[in-house]
Amino acid sequence: MRLKKIKLAGFKSFVDPTTIPFPGDMTAIVGPNGCGKSNVIDAVRWVLGESSAKNLRGDAMTDVIFNGSSARKPVGQCSVELVFDNSSGRIGGEYAQYNELAVRRLVTREAQSHYFLNGTKCRRRDITDLFLGTGLGPRSYAIIEQGMISRLIESKPQELRVFIEEAAGISKYKERRRETENRIRHTQDNLERLEDVRGELGRQLEKLQRQAAAAQRYKALKASERKLKSELSALRWLKHSDHIEKVEGEKAQLQNELDALIAQQRGDEAGIETYRTQAEEIKATLDDLQQNLFTVSTQITRIEQNALHSQQRETQINAELEGLQERRALLAVSLQEARDALAMATQTLEASEPELLMLEETIDQAAEQESLAESALREFNQKRREQENLYHGLKQKVQGLHSQIQSTTTMQLRTTQRIGELNEELSALQDDTLDAKQEEAQRGLAVYEERVAIAEDEITLAQEAHQTARDTHQQAQAQFTDAQRYLHQLESRFAALESLQELAASEAAALPAGVAKLWQSVKVKPGYESLMEQVSVWLNDPLVAEEYSLETIIASVDYFPTGHRLFALSQQNTTRTGTLAEIIDGDYVPACFYRIRLVETLSQGRDLLPSLEPHDSIICADGSWLGKDWLIHKTAQEETAGAIQRLAQMRTLENDIALSTEKVTACKQALEVAEERLTTQARQVDENRQQHVQLQQQLQQQRHQLDLLVQQAEQLAYRQSKTNEELARQQFNLARDDEQLETFTEQLEDLEMQLMEAEEEEQSARYNRESLEQRLRDSRQSAEQQKSRKHQLELTVQQQRNQQEMYRQQVTRNDAQLVEYQQREVELDKEKQSLSQPLALQEEQLQQLLIQREDIEAARIEKQELLTEMEGLLREAQQGHQGLATKIQQRQSVIDSLNIEIEGARVRAMSVLEQLQETGQSLKEILPELSDDADEQSWQQELDKTSAAISRLGAVNLAAVEEYETQAERKQHLDTQFDDLVSALDTLQTAIRKIDKETKTRFSATFEQVNDDLKQLFPKVFGGGSAYLALTDDDLLETGVTIMARPPGKKNSTIHLLSGGEKALTALSLVFAIFRLNPAPFCLLDEVDAPLDDANVGRFCKLVSEMSKSVQFIYITHNKIAMEMATHLTGVTMAEPGVSRMVAVDVDEAMAFVEA
Repeated sequence: MRLKKIKLAGFKSFVDPTTIPFPGDMTAIVGPNGCGKSNVIDAVRWVLGESSAKNLRGDAMTDVIFNGSSARKPVGQCSVELVFDNSSGRIGGEYAQYNELAVRRLVTREAQSHYFLNGTKCRRRDITDLFLGTGLGPRSYAIIEQGMISRLIESKPQELRVFIEEAAGISKYKERRRETENRIRHTQDNLERLEDVRGELGRQLEKLQRQAAAAQRYKALKASERKLKSELSALRWLKHSDHIEKVEGEKAQLQNELDALIAQQRGDEAGIETYRTQAEEIKATLDDLQQNLFTVSTQITRIEQNALHSQQRETQINAELEGLQERRALLAVSLQEARDALAMATQTLEASEPELLMLEETIDQAAEQESLAESALREFNQKRREQENLYHGLKQKVQGLHSQIQSTTTMQLRTTQRIGELNEELSALQDDTLDAKQEEAQRGLAVYEERVAIAEDEITLAQEAHQTARDTHQQAQAQFTDAQRYLHQLESRFAALESLQELAASEAAALPAGVAKLWQSVKVKPGYESLMEQVSVWLNDPLVAEEYSLETIIASVDYFPTGHRLFALSQQNTTRTGTLAEIIDGDYVPACFYRIRLVETLSQGRDLLPSLEPHDSIICADGSWLGKDWLIHKTAQEETAGAIQRLAQMRTLENDIALSTEKVTACKQALEVAEERLTTQARQVDENRQQHVQLQQQLQQQRHQLDLLVQQAEQLAYRQSKTNEELARQQFNLARDDEQLETFTEQLEDLEMQLMEAEEEEQSARYNRESLEQRLRDSRQSAEQQKSRKHQLELTVQQQRNQQEMYRQQVTRNDAQLVEYQQREVELDKEKQSLSQPLALQEEQLQQLLIQREDIEAARIEKQELLTEMEGLLREAQQGHQGLATKIQQRQSVIDSLNIEIEGARVRAMSVLEQLQETGQSLKEILPELSDDADEQSWQQELDKTSAAISRLGAVNLAAVEEYETQAERKQHLDTQFDDLVSALDTLQTAIRKIDKETKTRFSATFEQVNDDLKQLFPKVFGGGSAYLALTDDDLLETGVTIMARPPGKKNSTIHLLSGGEKALTALSLVFAIFRLNPAPFCLLDEVDAPLDDANVGRFCKLVSEMSKSVQFIYITHNKIAMEMATHLTGVTMAEPGVSRMVAVDVDEAMAFVEA
């Protein structure tokens, strides 16, 4: 992950939209003082969520907005956007799929701050959570600005701990721990409220239990009453069932006769089917014979072709065998010649190899002698050089020690005098109260900064709540509008139907009293309106009357509309089931409807026609109407809606209008609540903003007071630091001089003694060198002669080995080829024999196939004659089958008459069953439990007694049982919730312990690793010395972190005694040690090399160059050495007063241009 570019607009001095790209691993931002370089660092810190104006070098958060210049007006808002390359997937979670991430912050003059992530509005916390564990943040170790180096080194232990936590990636664990603690508090509050509800619910259950007992008694009596009613209906059903059984017996006798005729008919059908099957089998046999005849003819043709091919192949095999025999004879002669040459080469090689072995042993002995001579001469020369170096070194050391002793004595006198002066200055600089005042002011500032941050978060939350309320209000407004629109549509539709219905009613108003149209007098069950409209059309809009006589009709016939039929409404006791009267919902039904049977489909109606009475008819659900000898079918013109359908639609619309009216009322109430909520949230936003302004003012006052104290403390600390540094330096120099003087005296005595011994050894070594050199020359000459002889002999042996290998390969090839020729001859012989054998067999098969073809032709002719005979028998059987069909039809007509009688009895039994269905019982459940001596009269008496007992119970709360069960279930649910909350509390506490354990482990491991890296980097940066980190407490969750550093040659007791440059290098060593462990995506350095000299700047640049392999560096500098290190230079200019602009240079391209 790396930073690709920064986009600024209106931020501080960058008033114009500006894009700063970072294409390389090391980008240097350069420019004169005051041109706005550090504003780039402030922009990055600001967009990452910085909430303190002090850390952005301002008094208020709106100070980051461009405030105008001599030639430009102020702007109303500013924005900064960071664009990251996330192709490595460093940012995980839901954003791992994005190769590029854009984080933007925008602030207005009204101090309204907005954050955007990939163009989507988000919270400040979302930005903070996004970079948790990556090392990035508004106050992380990845951003080091001016003055931060000294503050980093002099940070309090708890402040320095934050850097270690960020490196360890446990900042997200701390956030999770805080959230978990909040959940624990909420869970404990829920437990208290839940305990109160459980207590109140327990008291309600005691009261409901008593009411439920009375309700149970009532339900038991009602169940007994329902049972008696069901059994009484069952007794009545048994009576009807016996009558049905008697008629069924008569029907069964006729049915047996019918079955016998049917069985005879089926027997004849079986014979007919047998004849038909045999005819089909004969046809199939004929087809098989024809197929076999074709197959045999094909085989005859194939055998004749195979015989011709075999003769041609045998001629080819004979020619190939003759060629193989000639090549095999020539190959045998060549093989014998190669074997003779191989034997002769082997004898010659065996004679030369012993001589070569003896010569190699001689050469090894000569080489060993030469190595011993060279080793002896090297050892002598090494000792000689060491002696010479020792002698010259001793002489130089003796001279140097004399000079150092004299110089050290002089320095001791000066150092003692300066120490006395410094002690007097320190006594005058002591002030014990200043630190306490500064710490108190710092705590007050932290409190106000936290309050301001909280106030900003509250503003953000209030704005989000206000936006949510606005969205809710808009949704409620839209729902209210939609509900009103839908209600108006329903009312308009109802008014249109009502107008049509009133028009139809006005036509019926002219009828005589007691007479009305059919649609006015009956109520059709839902779903049958269309069918009733069809009936009304076919009957020419019929009229109905409850009471009429023929004389009444004749007297008022002139008042009737022409062509209309009049039907009487009657209240008959006969069942309506299965008739058109079934679809009428009411007591009075047109009498003719009882004679119209109702079925579902036309096929069912056709089945009922034989049993239809002369004046009865059948109507189908799809609209078809038929009688014995007539049929009226539904047509497309008859599907228009009439008065009956309009009535059904109006009833549906009335219900819909009532529901829609309730919905409009509910939406209006929700809209009023949303408006009130919107007003409240707007008021809350204003209050939060006013509170934020007040806190900003208080924070500014506290910050000014702290700055005064800090300035006093810095001045005093600077003077004390300088004095302590010089005092420690002088004390260290005095102790060092004492030690050095004593050491120099002892070293001088030792060196003078060693110098005398070295002169004696130099003289004795000169005599041994010449004899060792002569011995080495003799050994080398002997070894060269032996090596020359060995080389000549090796060439001869190698030639002999090559000839031997050549002959051996030739013998192997000839053997293999000879075997191959022999195998090929055997294969050809086998193939030749295989070709001669099948010829006789194929001739025999050909004769058999010719005979078989004649047999198949004869069988085919015989089957054709048999098929003609079988078809004649089939026609005779079909004529006898038609006579039996006439007798069966006569018997069936008598059985149909009995079926009508049975059906009447069944209708009466069905009426009883419908009464049973009303009680929710069935005969299968009642009859097995009914006693054998049960009779209708005694069961009626028992039913009357049970009904009287129910009356004596009086008013009973039937809902008590259900309410008791509901409340008991709720009590159980609350108990489960209580247990779940207790379990959740244990889980959260376990999570706290787990987070603490993980935090300790990660913090400890990170601390140790950063400490080890610091110990390695510090000597590398300083060229020596040591540095380490230490913990202030044993508790790894709360302990602070301190740093101790001792540059080369210093034994300072505190980090504050270091110089500014030493503090800067120490801080850089710590930051880079953290980067080694957890490298942030990029590192911003703002003039951190300012306090360093050129030598230390070189070390700094070398270290940054090494780190840039894994970390992207963006640094601001005025140092030429640091500029040379960068791969890209980005210049900031201020040609226009108060306005910053960018100038970018690619260093590599610039160098290439200069060299060209």
